Amino acid sequence: MKVAALDLGTNTFLCLIAEGDKNGITKVHKDLVQVVRLGQGVDKTGEFHPDALIRARACLAEFKKEMDAQKVDKILAMATSAARDAKNGKELFKIGEDLGIPIEIIPGEDEARITYQGGTVGLEGKDKVSLIVDVGGGSTELIVGKANQILFAESLNIGAVRLTERFVTVQPIPAKEQEGVTQFASSELDKVLGEIRKHKVERIIAVAGTPTAIVAVEVGGFDEKKVDGYFLSKERLQFWVKEFAQTSVEEKKTKYQLGGRADIIFAGASILLAVLDKLSMNGMYVSTKGVRYGVALEMLQTP
Repeated sequence: MKVAALDLGTNTFLCLIAEGDKNGITKVHKDLVQVVRLGQGVDKTGEFHPDALIRARACLAEFKKEMDAQKVDKILAMATSAARDAKNGKELFKIGEDLGIPIEIIPGEDEARITYQGGTVGLEGKDKVSLIVDVGGGSTELIVGKANQILFAESLNIGAVRLTERFVTVQPIPAKEQEGVTQFASSELDKVLGEIRKHKVERIIAVAGTPTAIVAVEVGGFDEKKVDGYFLSKERLQFWVKEFAQTSVEEKKTKYQLGGRADIIFAGASILLAVLDKLSMNGMYVSTKGVRYGVALEMLQTP
């Protein structure tokens, strides 16, 4: 069966077109990504910005052309934080209806399982207690699991877009604004730290655009073989947080090729660093997989 699995995030839309069966994914045909910034202004207004909805429609129309060309058997798009928060969230579902792309909001308990399954695809050592950290635009998902069992899951309202819009007014970023991001992320993490520590986490696996973008800079450009499974040390992450704070958005685009992620990468990296600090870990593994892989597995395993 050939499926199209979409992850409609607060910052980025992803579309995985893959083939497989109930035992898993056997071939990836396309793995598409576009920075849409669906969550533009949602933290302040509680609504999707009209421009964000225009970008969302354009992106999904492009994805649909590729799905049609690939003759997929099944399509499913999962929407997370921004669609949950927006008062006019129905506008996004209307776009999906118009284009023939079914969109669902992931229920919290399913989101944890789907993210965990997707984030651990292809990784060795599944018997280790792993913490998946998925820094999105609007929220950060924290999922502790071992083998196929979820031990703890929580979604916190700390995302790269949300914290940038809330605290950052200019880049390079003044020390006071850097502190605002760090302290808020730290205080939110404190709410779940006790529960996470109970499970004696052996490794952290970071998924989504923030960690993969940082590693791409580390290795000299995005190469999935080099990025997937890369160990990003705490020391290097500290370096990048400092570097992203001290550079303009334009410098981050030209010097580090960060594109539409350039203005929010500081906040995203700061969240990752706060997780390492809180758990006294010396680094994290980075996975290029994530929700879209989990969604694809769901479709392949469900008749």
